[in-house]
Amino acid sequence: MKAANRQITIGCISTLLILIFVLALSYTCPSTQAQTDVSFTTADKFEIPAANGAITFAFNGTYTKASLVNDTWTFVNLRLDYSQPMEKLEVSTQNSNVTIIYYRTFNATLRGVLLSYQVEGQGRQTFNIGLPLIEGEWSVLLEEDFKGEGDGWHVAPDATLTITDAKLTATIWYFGYPEDFHVDDDTPFYLQHSVAIATAAALAVTAAMGFVIRRKTQKASNKTGWQQAYTTINDRWTQTKPGGNS
Repeated sequence: MKAANRQITIGCISTLLILIFVLALSYTCPSTQAQTDVSFTTADKFEIPAANGAITFAFNGTYTKASLVNDTWTFVNLRLDYSQPMEKLEVSTQNSNVTIIYYRTFNATLRGVLLSYQVEGQGRQTFNIGLPLIEGEWSVLLEEDFKGEGDGWHVAPDATLTITDAKLTATIWYFGYPEDFHVDDDTPFYLQHSVAIATAAALAVTAAMGFVIRRKTQKASNKTGWQQAYTTINDRWTQTKPGGNS
C-alpha cells in the first residue's frame, strides 16, 4: 500500500513539474503567430509621394508585409501569380513610375535573382533584393543594351543597386558564387562561363520583354499581354539558366 501511495505521489510530482516547465516556457518563449498573406492586384499603386514615384506590378500577388520607410517600399514574402516567392525586396523610385514585370529566384550551386521592370519617366530606381553580401556578378540591361557598371547604374557596398538611365525597360541579373568558389580546370563549364551565361539569359529576357511591350501598345487589354510576356520570359529563362536544357 505504501509503495502504491509512493508511486502515486511521484507521479503527481512529475506531472506538476511538467506543468511548471510548460508554463515557464509559455512566459519565456516569444509567441509565434501565423503570417497572413495580403493580396494586391495590378490596379494597386504603392506611391512614394516625397519622391514623386510609384510602384505597381504587372501581375496580381500577395505579401505578408509592405511598408514605406525613408521613401523605400519593403515587401516581405512577395509572391506574384506564376512566380516564386521572394523573401525580401526593397524598391524606391524617384521622378518615375515602375511596373515590376518579372522576377525569378533560385537557390542551387549559384544563388541568384532575375528581375525585370518597365519605367515611365526618366528618374532613378533603386533595388535591394535581400541577398547576402557574397562574391558574385551583376548584369544590367537597359532597354536591349548590356551596360557595364558606371554606365547608367552602380552598386553600393550594401548591395543596393541604383539605375539612373532606364528609359523604357531594365533587367537586373545577379548571381552569387559559393563561399568556396574558385576557378580551375575541374570547375563546371557553367561556373567558368557564368558571366556569359548571365548575359545571355538577361538578353533573352529583355528581347522577350521588348516583343511583348510592343504588342501591348497595340492591344487594349494589357493583362493578356503581360501573361504572354511572363510565359515567353519564363521559357527563355529556363532554357538559358545554369543547369537548364540548353
